[in-house]
Amino acid sequence: MVALVAIGGLITALALRNGHGDDQEGGGSSPSPSVVAGHKGPDTSKTIDKEKCTSPQESYNDPNKIQIPDFRYKNLTSVKSCFQAAGWHMKIKHVNETTYGQDTIMDQFPSAHDDVDPKDMPDIELSVSTGNPA
Repeated sequence: MVALVAIGGLITALALRNGHGDDQEGGGSSPSPSVVAGHKGPDTSKTIDKEKCTSPQESYNDPNKIQIPDFRYKNLTSVKSCFQAAGWHMKIKHVNETTYGQDTIMDQFPSAHDDVDPKDMPDIELSVSTGNPA
């Protein structure tokens, strides 16, 4: 029994070290920002419900399109879960700012509430806070 626990711990440690939460879902990765003086850590209480991605608002103008959810000011971990649940892809751009803190989505493209064709879903570009001063 002790051997199984030890093996499980080793596998978990290796997985966390080697697959430390790539910044892109669906391929590629982006380096994690380094921490500097004045750094503000993440606020993990700012989350988005996966349903915002799996059942997004229908477009008001075209019933064949959906509206992009608003990811701004949400924590990256919950946004990644939302994207994964919907099968969407993201691109990450890190930006320095200390008001909202590390891993907070500061901006997005396409913008919140823009209409898109779910059959031709674009990669959504997210500007994510490093938590470091500008």
